[in-house]
Amino acid sequence: MAEARLIRVSASTFAWIGANGDSNAGVIDTPDGLVVIDTQQLPSLARMFKNAIVATLNKPISLVINTHAHLDHVAGNTLFEPTPIIAHKKTLELLNASLGTRKGPHWVLDGFEATARLLWGNNLFDLVPPGDPNLHFFRERISAPEYDKIAVAPPTMTFTDQFDIELPNDVISLRYFGPAHCDGDITVHLKGEKTIFLGDLMFYRRFPWMGDCDLNGWIDRLTTILTFDIETVIPGHGPPTDLAEVAMFRQLFVDLRDKVETSIRSGASEDAAMNEVHLPEHASLPRYEQWRAINVRAAYRYLSGR
Repeated sequence: MAEARLIRVSASTFAWIGANGDSNAGVIDTPDGLVVIDTQQLPSLARMFKNAIVATLNKPISLVINTHAHLDHVAGNTLFEPTPIIAHKKTLELLNASLGTRKGPHWVLDGFEATARLLWGNNLFDLVPPGDPNLHFFRERISAPEYDKIAVAPPTMTFTDQFDIELPNDVISLRYFGPAHCDGDITVHLKGEKTIFLGDLMFYRRFPWMGDCDLNGWIDRLTTILTFDIETVIPGHGPPTDLAEVAMFRQLFVDLRDKVETSIRSGASEDAAMNEVHLPEHASLPRYEQWRAINVRAAYRYLSGR
């Protein structure tokens, strides 16, 4: 979509689909108010999202869910205060570890490095060190002035394995299955409507960023999701889809893991693997050219136990 917009995906569920593959968000209409899922990557986008759901549904917001800690899913938290914000406890731990002690109610991101680490992971500059020409992509991606200083509100509630919100005729189930795209990823499953929000466990037909992922964990989480009784999947990026697309996305990681493992067994160095490992069956995906070599590096280090 050229512009972000709110679309209905099931009886009581709406998805806010980011423009040109930017991050998604969502909302579930319940008798006790609106349950918001993720809050966008900039305050201006969060304001657009919030205005759209209030205008469309004309109900108060009762709860905000953060599916994980990355900036493009939490940067709008402040726009929803004082509504409670719930996330997995590891999401709050990751925010504390990344951003340090808050001076007041919010963290304030100031400068490229802090913003980039929260958006792509604390190991970004290990994977793409200063002087690496690949760093240009990341600088350009968040070069707009609005990224210069962003206040981030923390989750006010956390859980460990599962948190259920009982509705009169359904249940919203928040589940944590272990580290994957990052640690703290959760799914938001409206069971009766067979609809699930996967956050960045799923990118629709786009080569994913794998910087701080647990590669085997990500494959295992997607394997688990494929066992669910689901009709509609809302990914972290891209349009609503189905389990067939989840299976295709999972295969990408299996293919990458297999090829990097083969490279390691052959005695190839990390640099050699970055040059030699290609995924022609996935090469048409957006971001493949920018991220292939870096993802190979991340997989090589993960599979080597580094």
